[in-house]
Amino acid sequence: MEASTMNTKTLGTISVSLLLGVLYLMVMMGTGMGLVVLNAQVSPNFVWFPIPASILVVVSMMWAQKRWDIGLSQPKNLPLTRIYIIGTALTILGIATAIVQGKYTGYVRETELLGMETSPLFAIVFAIFMSVLAAVVAETAFRGICQARMEKVLSIWPTVLVIGFVNVIAHRWGPEILQNWLGLFVTLAGWTYLRWLSKSLWPPLILHALTNFIVAILLWFKGPFDQATLGNNDVIAISAVGLVALGIAIQQTKQMQKN
Repeated sequence: MEASTMNTKTLGTISVSLLLGVLYLMVMMGTGMGLVVLNAQVSPNFVWFPIPASILVVVSMMWAQKRWDIGLSQPKNLPLTRIYIIGTALTILGIATAIVQGKYTGYVRETELLGMETSPLFAIVFAIFMSVLAAVVAETAFRGICQARMEKVLSIWPTVLVIGFVNVIAHRWGPEILQNWLGLFVTLAGWTYLRWLSKSLWPPLILHALTNFIVAILLWFKGPFDQATLGNNDVIAISAVGLVALGIAIQQTKQMQKN
């Protein structure tokens, strides 16, 4: 009877955690896009949507921190250099996995455009700002709201698997999901592990936002990245980089846990 009650309570906590996280994601991204569309309709040559969108996200994060302690505080004596080495290595592993997968699925990574007639400045601000905003919102939703609650009833690896999976399917559905699901999962699972290791939301949030920012900049100025055009030697080199990054992450994690 006790085991049954515990299982029901655990499943309930997991379900509510995921529901809250996905609901937060939908509301925040929907509101953000609503501000973008309103800006584009009212004043397509004057960009103002980042200001209210940023305020909304910051206020919502502060509220979530107060309500659920999503990890915006940072533990004392946290070895930040080692944490960010591990986080960077896990991020590189995820990117390498995504590129290799994209080679064989024909994935073309390109800038996401609004699809409305606006000024060039509006277009580039949208492409870059919304990529970063999506990262911050996703981290607050999944590594923040979901993970903070789920870690109370689950150990680390089930938490990594569940949040990584749900975070992948929470992306906009289309051919790119099937072409890039493994790379997404490895990256998001890595950040989920980093959140547990650091006991703070900041490392995965910063790395996610920085990664999205760099990718958005490269895609805007370099154009679409057709991963199918990569040669076999490129794939071997990228795979090697990913494996080395994994090795660094494992070695640094062991060192951190010894100290």
